[in-house]
Amino acid sequence: MLRHYKEIFYGLIFGLGAACIDTFVDARTEHKAFWDFGPGMLLYRGLFILFGFLVGWLLWRNNQSEREFRSLIAAIQKLQSDFGPPTVIIHAQAQLLLTKPDAPLPPEIEVIVRSIHEQSLKLQAALKDSTALLTHAKPRVGRIPNQISG
Repeated sequence: MLRHYKEIFYGLIFGLGAACIDTFVDARTEHKAFWDFGPGMLLYRGLFILFGFLVGWLLWRNNQSEREFRSLIAAIQKLQSDFGPPTVIIHAQAQLLLTKPDAPLPPEIEVIVRSIHEQSLKLQAALKDSTALLTHAKPRVGRIPNQISG
């Protein structure tokens, strides 16, 4: 729980520290004990804690989208690691079956194996595209020719 709401916790610590510093400075200037203050000052110092909580909550809300993005990246990486190697193996085995010269496949089986081969290519392309998204690589759409007007 502390890991998820750490910004709020840090804000509360900041507010509590500010309230303690104010109490210490007030006690030193008025020559009183550290814990000797009235209910009005308790409410005033409670505002420090409330301010710290508010700052922490605002930071937590600001960082929430970053946490969600990290979670999405972790899910995509898990998907890649789970499906990447089996897809390559299926593709290689289907290609081996299709290109085997000494034992040709019956036509109905060849159609099925060719379909498996094509689907494995689509899966590999999808996994490659998700890798490009993770590395922030921009796909090359094409070259834009330079136009020089003279």
